[in-house]
Amino acid sequence: MSQALLIDSDILIDHLRKEQSALVYIQQEIDDASPLFMSVISRIEILSGARKGEDETIQSLFDILTSVDVDLAIADEAGEYMRKFRKSHALSIGDAVIAATVKEMGMKLVTRNIKHYPMKDVEIVKPY
Repeated sequence: MSQALLIDSDILIDHLRKEQSALVYIQQEIDDASPLFMSVISRIEILSGARKGEDETIQSLFDILTSVDVDLAIADEAGEYMRKFRKSHALSIGDAVIAATVKEMGMKLVTRNIKHYPMKDVEIVKPY
């Protein structure tokens, strides 16, 4: 079985917008039996930008992913990332939480937004 993957919001949004690269990537990971996760931060971002009539499609996507809540270890690590990278890299709290989730849970982060994650201790996969 493959290492667990936390899928970032940009990839999930591409999937919802039927971007072929995202559809193929997610399907390949499902076929490979990769454990797929999403942060509750991504859930918030997707729901906040949902278009009218997308509720069912969004729920179908959420159903194939395991959501990861923010616990104290993730919150503490996100705070450390914010202290280190907020000023130098304009790190957002959301991206700090996502990176901390990946680190604390031993996952890989799947994103196209590599510049949002300057942490050296987070493994990033750029899927397309």
